Amino acid sequence: MIIEGKEYLNKLITWKDKQLIKIVTGVRRCGKSVLLKMYQDYLKNNGVKESQIVTINFEDLDYEELTNYKKLYNYFKSKTYTK
Repeated sequence: MIIEGKEYLNKLITWKDKQLIKIVTGVRRCGKSVLLKMYQDYLKNNGVKESQIVTINFEDLDYEELTNYKKLYNYFKSKTYTK
């Protein structure tokens, strides 16, 4: 059974411009990644550039080294701060 995440998506949209970290939690395979993909699509369709969105999948071996908090910080900093 697939439950559409519009309610959760609307909550993310409501908090969009708040200077707070948004955390999505849930049990495995409950739709967290789908929800975040929906939110990314919403952002892209509403003026946010793809380069402004940072996505990290910790199950992807390409990001394995980012489980070290200092490497994660440096990666995120390199993607978000203008030089």
